[in-house]
Amino acid sequence: MIATGKDRLQGWKEIADYLNRDERTAKRWEKQRGLPVRRIPGEGRANVYVIVSELEDWLTAGERASSPSVVETSFKDSTDSGTELTEVILKRDAGESADLSVMQRWFWQMLVVCGACICVAAVGIYAYRTSHVLTKSGPLFSKLSLVSTSSSSSRTDVEELYLEGVYLYEERTPASLEHARQSFEEAIGKDPKYAPAYTGLAITYLLSREYATIPSDEAYARAREAAEQAIALDPNLAEAHAALGFVDFFSLWDEAAATKEFETAIRLNPQCTIAQHWYGSMLMHEARYPEALEHLNLAQRLDPASPAILATKALALGLDGHRNEAIDTLQALTSKGFDAASPHRILALLSLVEPRDLARYLDEMRRVAELRKDQEALTTLALATEAYHSSGEQAMWAAILEREKKFHPSPEHPTRSMAEAEAALGHDDEAIRELTLLAEQRDPDTIGLAFNPLFAGLRNNPKFQEVVTATGLPRKQSPILAAR
Repeated sequence: MIATGKDRLQGWKEIADYLNRDERTAKRWEKQRGLPVRRIPGEGRANVYVIVSELEDWLTAGERASSPSVVETSFKDSTDSGTELTEVILKRDAGESADLSVMQRWFWQMLVVCGACICVAAVGIYAYRTSHVLTKSGPLFSKLSLVSTSSSSSRTDVEELYLEGVYLYEERTPASLEHARQSFEEAIGKDPKYAPAYTGLAITYLLSREYATIPSDEAYARAREAAEQAIALDPNLAEAHAALGFVDFFSLWDEAAATKEFETAIRLNPQCTIAQHWYGSMLMHEARYPEALEHLNLAQRLDPASPAILATKALALGLDGHRNEAIDTLQALTSKGFDAASPHRILALLSLVEPRDLARYLDEMRRVAELRKDQEALTTLALATEAYHSSGEQAMWAAILEREKKFHPSPEHPTRSMAEAEAALGHDDEAIRELTLLAEQRDPDTIGLAFNPLFAGLRNNPKFQEVVTATGLPRKQSPILAAR
C-alpha cells in the first residue's frame, strides 16, 4: 500500500492504488469480500470513496481471518534468512568472518519453499484435470469446460474473454451488458465450438431485457438460440439449461418444459447458482413461496455476494406477506451500492400495496428508467409526477394513460402500463380488455399480473381470472394482496 496522508480515498483509482491492485480487482473485492466502499448520492465517475481507517480495519480483519500456509510460513522464514544472508555477504566484503550456518540454513529453507510450490502446483493441476475429465457436473466444469479443439494459446484467449463477459454481466448495467455481449461474441468468433460463451451470451440477452431496453421478443429469441447452441456443443452445461428454462417459462409460458430444464440444470450441477436463482423466481411467480424461498436461500448460500439474488428473495418475501422485511432488504441493497434496476422496480411494486406510497412509486420508477437509459419512460414519469403533485392520484394515472396511448395508438396492441392505469382509474372493463389482448399476444409482461397490486381490485372478476388462467399461473393470490 502507499502512504497518502489522507483520511479518505476518492474514486476507484485512488482505492486501487492504495491496495496496490487494479481497479477491476478493487471492484470485485467490494462485491466478493466486502471492501468497505461508500457512495456519494448521484452519478459520476468519482462518486465512490473509502475512509482509510475503515479500509485498514478491513485489511486487518482479513489478515486475522487467514492463517499462514506452509508456503507462506516458509517464505517468511526464507525472507528473514535472506536478510541474514545479506549481512553475511556484507561482512565478507568488509573482510569480516562469515557465519556459514546462516548460508546453509538459507539454502535449505529455499529448497523447502521450492518443494512446497511444486507440490501445490501439482495438486492444483490434478484437481483441475480431475474436475474437467471426471466430474463434468462440477461447478468448475460448467464455468471453464474446454470443448474446443483450438490451440492452447488461443483457447486461453477465449477463456479470458468468457470470464470477462461473466464479470461484466454480473454488474447488470446497460453498458456492462453490452460489453459482455461483445466479449462473448468475440470469444465465439475465436472458437465457434466453445460452448460456455454461447451460454454467457444467452444469459446476457435475458438480463438485457430487464436491466437495459432490448425488446423482450428479441431478447428471448436470441437467448434461446444461444442456449440451444451451447447445449448442442455440450449437453452438460447447467447454465445453458437454466437459460432455456427461463425462456420456456417467462416467454413461452410452458411451465412443464421450464421445470424440466431447471431440474436438469440442478441435476447436472446442484451448485449452479443461476439455476437455483431462476428456478426460485419461477416458483415465486407461481405463488409457491416456500419452495421459491428454498431455492433462493440455496442460491444465496452459493453466492452470498450476489445482490441480484437478494433482490429476488426480497420480492418473494414481500409477496409472501413480509413487506417491511422486503423493503428493508432492498433499501440496504441500494444504499450499499447495488444501483441496478431490479431493487428499484421491486420497491416501486411494493409501494403500490395498500396503503400506497405514490411519491415513492414515482421516485423508484424514475430511477429504474434512468438506470435502463429509457428516455420514453422518463418522459412519461415526468408528466405523471407533475400531474400527481398538482392534482393528485387520479390525474397521475390519467397522464400515464394519455401518454401511453399517444405512443401506442393501436387499440389492438395495448401495453401493460395502459391496463395498469385503467385499473387504477376504476375502468375495469377496459383494463380486462387490454389484459385479454396482451394474454392472447403472449406478451411477456403479462406473466406477473397475478401479483400486481394495481390489479388486486380485479381478482374476483371471472374475466380477470380467465386471463390469469391463460398465462398458466395459479389463481392463488399473494398474501399482501389478499389482505386488502
